[in-house]
Amino acid sequence: MLNIIKEKLDLSPDLKKKINWASKYTSTPITLEKGHLIKLEPSNLAYVDPHKVIINNYTFLFFNGIDDFYINNLHEKHNLSELENYFKLAKSC
Repeated sequence: MLNIIKEKLDLSPDLKKKINWASKYTSTPITLEKGHLIKLEPSNLAYVDPHKVIINNYTFLFFNGIDDFYINNLHEKHNLSELENYFKLAKSC
């Protein structure tokens, strides 16, 4: 039988700083959900559930140590330098 173990991940200080800056700069209220490390024991399988920022119907996905983010799914990545533009768009919808 597989046991699913979820461990909460902390947001890296750099990533937290960038998200907070974009939120304050655009005056956009956000909902932040920290990611998880999901392990399936006794196997060696593990999955990193990304950190999520929710604005209206948009979910922004972030991983620690990566200078990109995703919107709603993992198909198209965007650079963190464009984050405030996407926060503005999500706020206006």
